[in-house]
Amino acid sequence: MNGPDREGDSALVWQGPIWRLGGPKGASVPGWPDDVDLGSSTANANRLPAAVLLYLDDPSTRFSLAMALADIGRLKAEVPVIALTRSDTVLPDPLPRSHALINAGIPADALFRMICALQRAILRNEEARLRRLVFGRVPHFGAAPHHTGGSGLLVIGLGQRFLDLFDARARNVTLVGALTADMGETYLGQRAFDAVILDTPAEEAVDTIERLRRDARFARVPVLVMSTGQRDLEPLFRAGANDVLSGDLGKRQLAARLAAAIRLGRRRRLADRVLAESRVWLLQEAGRGGLPIEKYGRYLAGCRALCDPRGLGLSELHLMPKVETALLPVASLSGDMTGAVLSIADATSREEDLVCAVRGLGPVAVLKGDQGGSLLQQRISAILGQTAL
Repeated sequence: MNGPDREGDSALVWQGPIWRLGGPKGASVPGWPDDVDLGSSTANANRLPAAVLLYLDDPSTRFSLAMALADIGRLKAEVPVIALTRSDTVLPDPLPRSHALINAGIPADALFRMICALQRAILRNEEARLRRLVFGRVPHFGAAPHHTGGSGLLVIGLGQRFLDLFDARARNVTLVGALTADMGETYLGQRAFDAVILDTPAEEAVDTIERLRRDARFARVPVLVMSTGQRDLEPLFRAGANDVLSGDLGKRQLAARLAAAIRLGRRRRLADRVLAESRVWLLQEAGRGGLPIEKYGRYLAGCRALCDPRGLGLSELHLMPKVETALLPVASLSGDMTGAVLSIADATSREEDLVCAVRGLGPVAVLKGDQGGSLLQQRISAILGQTAL
C-alpha cells in the first residue's frame, strides 16, 4: 500500500462490515471487510460496522438515505461515516452529518486507510472526553501554540481560488494565507488550524502533504487540495490528502466539504490538547504517589464501556519488570524505577493509551484492544535490559 502509515492508520482498530449506500460493491484491498448494501438489505445492528459509506452521487441513494441514517442512529457506538460526492452532484437537503465529505474518485486503498484513521480519531476523541470527565481539567496547564487559537483554515499557495474559499467558509472561521510551504509550517507552529488547504500544483502539493505528515504536531490535521485535473486524484489521496477539491465546485458543495473538514479538525484539536495536558499531569501525579485507586477504577469502567460495543478487549498491563527475567542482563534494578518505567512506556505507546502510576499498583498502562500489550512490555524490558539505572 502506498503512502505513509501514520501511527498504525493502515489497520482497522475494530472489525466489522462496511455499511454501504450506493456506489461499487466491495474493493480488492487487503483487509477490506465484507460490505452490507443498505439499499437492499437490513443492516445487522448487533454487529457494529467498521464504517458507513454514503455515495451521494448515486441517484438510488436518495430514496434510502433517511432509512440508512436511522440505522446509523441506532448504533451502540460512534463509527466513521464517509459521504462521497462529485463536483457536479446536487447535495441532498438536509445534508447527512458525516465525519468526512470527500471526492468520490478516491482510490480504494486510500479510502481504506481513511476508514482506519477515522476509527482511531473516534477512539482518541472518546479517550479525551473520558479523561476530562474522570480526571477533570488540568489547572495552570500551558498549551503548546499549535493547540491554541480559534477556528481557522490555512491556505498554502494563494492560488486563484482564495476568494472562493473566503466566501464559502463559515463566518466564524478565520482564513489565513501562506505563500509557501515553509511559511505555512511556521504558521501551523504558531496557532491551531482546523484544516490546511493546498492551492498549488499537484506535484508541489504531494511534497507539502508528505512534509506535514512527517511532523508529529501536524500529522493528523486535515489537508484538502485544490485540483484542476482528474489524473491528480490518485497521487494526492495516496500521499495523504483528506479530500481533493476538483472540477467546478459550486458554493454549496465547496462550503459543505470545507465544513466537514473543519468539523473533523476541531475534534482533533480538542483531543490533541486534552491528551497532551493529561499526559503531563499523569506523569506529575506519578511523582506524588500516583492516581488514587478509586479514580483509576472509574477510568477503567468508562474505558470498558467504550470498548465493549466495538468488541475491543481492554489490556491492563502492570509494567514493573521482574528482576529474574533474562531480558534484563545489564540493568541495575535498585531504587525506585517507577519514573524510568513510565518514561519508557510513555515514549513507546500511543497518546490514547493511558500510562500512569496508581497507588498500590505501581506503573500501569491501559491499551484498547488485545494486541499491543505484549509488544509494549517487550519494548520496556528490552530498553531496561540495555540501560544501567
